[in-house]
Amino acid sequence: MQRLSTAEHAPGMQYDFWHNIVESSFAHCDGIAPNRRSFRAEIEIARCGNSELTSLTSDAVRYLRSERHLRRSDTDAFFVSVMLEGGGYFRQNDRAVHHAPGTVLIYDSARPYEYEYPGAYRTALLRVPRQMMEARMLGVRDLGGTLMSAGRPQAALIQSLIVNLLDTARDGDLPEQFIAPTLDLIAGAFGQETPRTEIAGRNDTLNRIKRFMIENMGNEDLGVADIAQAQHISARSLGRAFAAEGTTPMNWLRDRRLTEAHAMLSEGRARSVTEAAYDCGFRDLSYFGRAFKKAYGKTPRQVCVVRH
Repeated sequence: MQRLSTAEHAPGMQYDFWHNIVESSFAHCDGIAPNRRSFRAEIEIARCGNSELTSLTSDAVRYLRSERHLRRSDTDAFFVSVMLEGGGYFRQNDRAVHHAPGTVLIYDSARPYEYEYPGAYRTALLRVPRQMMEARMLGVRDLGGTLMSAGRPQAALIQSLIVNLLDTARDGDLPEQFIAPTLDLIAGAFGQETPRTEIAGRNDTLNRIKRFMIENMGNEDLGVADIAQAQHISARSLGRAFAAEGTTPMNWLRDRRLTEAHAMLSEGRARSVTEAAYDCGFRDLSYFGRAFKKAYGKTPRQVCVVRH
């Protein structure tokens, strides 16, 4: 586990040092601190496969991530943040929430946000690549800024899991296989506790169709006519539903298959590239390899994690 602290630097240099850490560990943003000359903050960082755990303590500060920052940053991850002490006010996706002790916040680095901490605070965070969340939840693009209240049993469970994972990392290496079940729990908890219109999107019919497609993605021959017939709608209506999201039914299904294949390979849920491809409905391995490389910049074999 890596540990960094502003205490190691002279006054006047502490905030700049800290802001560089924030931009490298989280995302490019503007930062405003009431006391820049004597800024106290420290962070512990534990990497686990493609995910990252952090324990963070900081003085009062405000962060703003705008469209300008998005254009110069390729950060594309979700952060699950558990507030332990202090608190802050967060805005994203037209949501404004109070991230108080015991609450669990999910935010999206690929969309603008504003976070203001009026005083010192302590938090624990799990950074999750987008594809790992997309493989577990529909409507994940609408998830940023969603808060689970401290009164929910699921919030206490998520906090305990993340804190225990950090304790494990402090004692030694953090097994990568711990992350997948943690994400399954987080996805399930937010799916139950957050209003459906916020998690699954605002079109129940479209999400029902998507769930059917996900459940049948292993069927290589699944086509528009099959989907429309199974969902009792016309092929034209099916096309219009996906056109509203800027895609087509088959393009969406291909992207979802690639997302699931990436998750299977990177999380060690597939014993081979061939198994991941076949389970996700790809029978042409050459096409699968090309599509995967185009989507993720790496070949399936380069992201494959084999469990022993």
